[in-house]
Amino acid sequence: MTRRSIAGSILAALFASACGGSSSESGLASPPAGQTVTVQTAPADASVAPGATVQFSAQVTGTSYTSVVWSVAEAGGGTVDAAGLYTAPANPGTFHVRADSAIASVKSSGTSIVHVTSAPQQVAVAVNPAAATVPAGGTFPFAAAVTGSTVGTVNWTVQEGSSCGSVTSSGVYSAPNAGATCHVLATSTADATKNGSATVTVTAPAPAVAISIDPPVATLDACKAVVFTATVTHSSNTAKTWSVVETGGGTVLNGIYTAPQTAGTFHVIATSVADPTKTAQGTITVGPEKVVSVAVSPGSGTVTASGTLPFAAAVTTSCGTFAAQ
Repeated sequence: MTRRSIAGSILAALFASACGGSSSESGLASPPAGQTVTVQTAPADASVAPGATVQFSAQVTGTSYTSVVWSVAEAGGGTVDAAGLYTAPANPGTFHVRADSAIASVKSSGTSIVHVTSAPQQVAVAVNPAAATVPAGGTFPFAAAVTGSTVGTVNWTVQEGSSCGSVTSSGVYSAPNAGATCHVLATSTADATKNGSATVTVTAPAPAVAISIDPPVATLDACKAVVFTATVTHSSNTAKTWSVVETGGGTVLNGIYTAPQTAGTFHVIATSVADPTKTAQGTITVGPEKVVSVAVSPGSGTVTASGTLPFAAAVTTSCGTFAAQ
């Protein structure tokens, strides 16, 4: 080979080297001639809650230089660091995470879709107040608050049924007439599986005031007396008043009944001062006036023939002593 041909070969090699074969861009390896660089991100589709993170990865083919530059396509769509760790924004939305080949001359990128969604809010019902004490036979208004739904209505029920009272459609509870522990329920009309409850303590009614009389029946002679006693229970006020039902049927003072002079059947009433509707009755059978004794004075005397001797007689009865007429 001549010197000219050798020199030509060298120039041709240098020219080929300059125009093709291999080159560099900022020290990066270029893809071989005719081969396309591709970038594929994973996962391709992800769902995440606001503020949460997702780790993305990128696979680069067609070049030995596999570095990528990460970015989020939408402004305010979250952030992604150099390692592909994506942090979602506070607001829900659909965003795109991109991985671009780090070789500036290669226009290749991969994209993943990110759905930032808030978890659906669960329906919840709260009854206010959560506990109440209601007297037997009394009423109490409850209120219900529904969250997690735009439908704020509820259905009211009593868990134990009618034995524990009732509740209106507006939440007004009516207690039974006896002491009990009951539960008022408010069930969401939007989600019948969700309800709130309140515990109701129904206090037993206080025992009714009562009064009794002793003796309940008495028999005595006209003008005689009998002592009645009356006992008031279920009240700290044990005072009572006394009266005779029949006009002319005798008198009563502090429970001491004095019969009239006339025979008959009469009734003494003891009335509770604490509850005047509560009374007790004693029945008295009064017999006729009874002669107890007759005394004549003087007990003896002397009288002349055809003379006179005055005597006097005193009759004692159940109503007192009287001079005989």
